Amino acid sequence: MCIRLHTAAAMPGFGHHGHHSDSLGSMAPPSRSGGGFGADASGAVWEVGLVAMPAFVTQEDGRSVRPLIALVVESRGAIRSSAVGPDDLPLQALEPAIANALHDPQAPCRPGPPRRVVVNRVELLEQLPPLLPPGVLISKGATPQLDRASKLMREQLSAGDDALGTQALTTYLTGDIGPEAVARFFEAAAALYQRRPWERIPGDGHLFQISCGVLAIQGWVGCVIGQQREHYGVLLFRSLQEYDRYVELGERFEAGDRYAMDLAPPHRAINFEAREAMPRSLLQEIQRYGWPVAAGDAYPTVMLIERPMALRPPRRADLQQLEAVALALLAWIEAEPQIERLWQQPAPQWRRFRVEVGGARLPVTIGAVLAPERSPEPDPTPAASPPAPLKVPAALRDTVDSLLARIDPFCARHLNDDYRALIHDAVAALSRKRPSPLLTGRESSWCAGVVHAIGSANFLFDASQSPHCSAATIADFFGVATSTSQNHAKKVRDLLKIAPFSPRWCLPSLLESSEIPWMLELDGFLRDIRSLPIEIQVEACARGLIPYVPALRGRAPGRT
Repeated sequence: MCIRLHTAAAMPGFGHHGHHSDSLGSMAPPSRSGGGFGADASGAVWEVGLVAMPAFVTQEDGRSVRPLIALVVESRGAIRSSAVGPDDLPLQALEPAIANALHDPQAPCRPGPPRRVVVNRVELLEQLPPLLPPGVLISKGATPQLDRASKLMREQLSAGDDALGTQALTTYLTGDIGPEAVARFFEAAAALYQRRPWERIPGDGHLFQISCGVLAIQGWVGCVIGQQREHYGVLLFRSLQEYDRYVELGERFEAGDRYAMDLAPPHRAINFEAREAMPRSLLQEIQRYGWPVAAGDAYPTVMLIERPMALRPPRRADLQQLEAVALALLAWIEAEPQIERLWQQPAPQWRRFRVEVGGARLPVTIGAVLAPERSPEPDPTPAASPPAPLKVPAALRDTVDSLLARIDPFCARHLNDDYRALIHDAVAALSRKRPSPLLTGRESSWCAGVVHAIGSANFLFDASQSPHCSAATIADFFGVATSTSQNHAKKVRDLLKIAPFSPRWCLPSLLESSEIPWMLELDGFLRDIRSLPIEIQVEACARGLIPYVPALRGRAPGRT
């Protein structure tokens, strides 16, 4: 994933208001599969999830919020219950939804507990157990009936949008914003685009920090995107921690967790769009007022993203903040002809400028965010047992050896021997592809991509894990842009079919500490494969459903 603006909206614009319903009707059950591995379990299996409403609701205090809907759906398709709560207090929706599902479900469902529950978000694994009877197995996995109900709900809500909602998605003049304020923002945005900061700032991992007390900008952290010539703009976060969280969730999203970005911290952006990507109503408004657009059809849009990934309509204060950021970036680039060197300095160098916003000249401070100092490098020579011999084509032996010579010091500094073994296996597997992708591209890019791919599959970017490091740490170590590391990681994941808990690409410690890789449905019943006879374990392993035969684990070293 290159750093980009993720939004729930398909078009640029500013959030909207809408109506919602507190309950949904039941749906037709899907067809059942036969027995054997992967068979459906019965109506006692629930799919539980939190779904962001595709509409804003205006509260009494004038704030626009986007509520969550908690849904409980049977595996056969019937909706047992639903409840609405605020996005920052999910339990206010989950508690009544689960209580109703247990004791007073919607017809034709009957009261009673489930045998197991499948959830669509990782955090529900911790939030649900206190709400369910003891002994109910909870796991994260595919939720097709929940997704189907969510889609139906979104279609129903979208059909109920009023005229105000449509207008809010197709105008710059929201809240107390007038044409003059938009004109000043367009002027600042056009000047910034013409200076093309993505050609001056090396990568989206080269962050800056900005403050303007008058406009309530306190140490915001931002990055310029566009170095890959895909999406152009500026992203802004309230702190470095929130930026890191955004990157971490983006990694999870790219790895297949389609709900990860719902947890993204609030952030805002100046986003540049081509003319063909702009809604007609916005183009007409720009033409009507004569707002200036930079050459190259660089139409600016304002993005204020609140949790869970919802666009909030801006007010004049928001627009002035983004105008000040654009002007400060422009002044900084003009004042630093060799701006790329600022990130190589031993200490941050702050610049202070005065920018004109709303008819007043305001002081703004801006500077580069430097990477934290690294501890002295340990001896990169592996202290543990040497890695197992790799099966590598003779023609690529030198290439593989060169890649591993770059990767091993990173493993010694940031990872462990188990990670190193998986990464070695991945490099060898890539060398055996026909044709091998390692024959093209830079070695540093493939090094970063392989480490990134194995790391993301084993939750390396989760700060609660050990070892742990960020995606930026990987990119910086191998001397590539964050987006390059992420793009090559996606290639590696696709080529080798790497995903969380993949039997072949999962850390042994993760396999031993988690029940998820071992839980399989056998003839309609969810079972821990480790408690079943050895012949069933062998069959499951032969099908690639488990990483090894647990019953044989103690009889021979290594994986079976």
